[in-house]
Amino acid sequence: MKSIRLLLVINILIFNSLNAQIKVGVGGGLHLSSVMEKNDLQGWNTQFKGNYTSISGFHAGIFAELPIGLKDNLRVFSSLQYTSKGRNFAKSYDSTKTFNSDTSSIIASWKTNYIELPVSIAYRLPVSKHVNFIAGIGGYAGYMLNSNTSYDIYNASGEHTNFNNKMASGDSVNTYKKLDFGVQALVGLDFNDRVMFSLNYSRSLSNFYKASYNGSFKHQVLGATIVVWLTKSKTKRVNEDAKDSDQDGVPDKLDQCNGQSGTAAANGCPDTDGDGIPDKLDKCPDVKGLAQYNGCPAPDSDNDGIPDEKDKCPDIAGVTKYNGCPVPDSDKDGINDDEDACKDIAGIAKYKGCPVPDSDNDGVNDDDDKCPLKPGSKQNHGCPVVERNMIEEINKAAHSILFDVNSENIKTTSYTSLDKIAEILIKDEDIKLTIEGHTDNTGSKRINQILSGKRALAIKIYLSKKGVTNDRMTALGFGSERPIASNNTEAGKAKNRRVEFKVTY
Repeated sequence: MKSIRLLLVINILIFNSLNAQIKVGVGGGLHLSSVMEKNDLQGWNTQFKGNYTSISGFHAGIFAELPIGLKDNLRVFSSLQYTSKGRNFAKSYDSTKTFNSDTSSIIASWKTNYIELPVSIAYRLPVSKHVNFIAGIGGYAGYMLNSNTSYDIYNASGEHTNFNNKMASGDSVNTYKKLDFGVQALVGLDFNDRVMFSLNYSRSLSNFYKASYNGSFKHQVLGATIVVWLTKSKTKRVNEDAKDSDQDGVPDKLDQCNGQSGTAAANGCPDTDGDGIPDKLDKCPDVKGLAQYNGCPAPDSDNDGIPDEKDKCPDIAGVTKYNGCPVPDSDKDGINDDEDACKDIAGIAKYKGCPVPDSDNDGVNDDDDKCPLKPGSKQNHGCPVVERNMIEEINKAAHSILFDVNSENIKTTSYTSLDKIAEILIKDEDIKLTIEGHTDNTGSKRINQILSGKRALAIKIYLSKKGVTNDRMTALGFGSERPIASNNTEAGKAKNRRVEFKVTY
């Protein structure tokens, strides 16, 4: 009994520790059992060996299968089962050559019954979607429950004697060993993880019987087994758990809209706008929204992109920085504070919201000030008024400038006056000078125009050589267009042949 308990404990530990719930079933089958006997008895091989034959038996029990690797194709098969084993003996004798008190024939059998625990490592090879081929090899341990021998003896006169004996177990002569162990192999087919059919072969490695003579006795069994699985394999359960009929990536067991392709966020239901709210519950199925608004976007009355619930100015378009309100314009100059460098003083966009500058602080802003770096007056557009004595001095010098007849060559007597003008211009670098050349009406207008221009340019060149920069001077020729006296007299013509200077800032 201790050995039975040991086998039960081993089996329970294997089933439980390896998660026997993976796949458990019941089954049984039929087999042929024989005994492989070897001894040194004289004449045994020729007179008796051929009279031993296999005996039919059956086996039944509980079975378990556990995936252990290689994508669940490598399995452990185990069972706890009842198994009958033994052999038959039949021999007839020639009555004229009596043997053993005129014995005519003997029919005998040995039978032993075991509780066995076979364990195999097997590989499953898929044959089709629902069928797997199985091949495995392993070992077994058996505990003998009981054993007996039976004899039917006939003599030459036809008399019949029979008897049955229970065989003892132990280590003495003519006893059976309680424990038996050996190797086994199996091949078979598993149908849809529900029924398995297999062919089994096992052979003892230990002697199960001790005779009065030297010999070895080993069981050999060849049989067939059918197992009905009561629980699905883990692989089967995983496959079923992963079943996705509508191919939307959501297993059927979690899919609330099985048959309709949907999204995981919507529990397998269609979600056209991708907002995680299934179309069947979405009042705005084509526009992303929020659950609190039944799948519609949060309302935005002023369409500024900030929902009303977060917008402090829900009826006026604004920006996120100011919680949905417009950017403020503190100085009311039309330039918002984010872009206004002088947000507390009204200004213009050109100067980033600041007032137009007045660099020379003369009260005329730079945009209107023709002399932005020199204080002036509003009447003179921000430029200083040219001093009267300077104008008189320049005009006096201008009256003294003479040219050769019909030529732009300046007479040497004019140099002193020009030098005086250059001195005035160099002293005040902000002064600008316009040089105008004029003639009388003698000759053609075109020639007079050219001559007056050349004379104005000659004066500009002279002053430039004296240190007055060209960009401060403008030379113009007006010919006879602007007379200041009558050209009908020589005195008038003399006045019209002149050079005029205009000084500005």
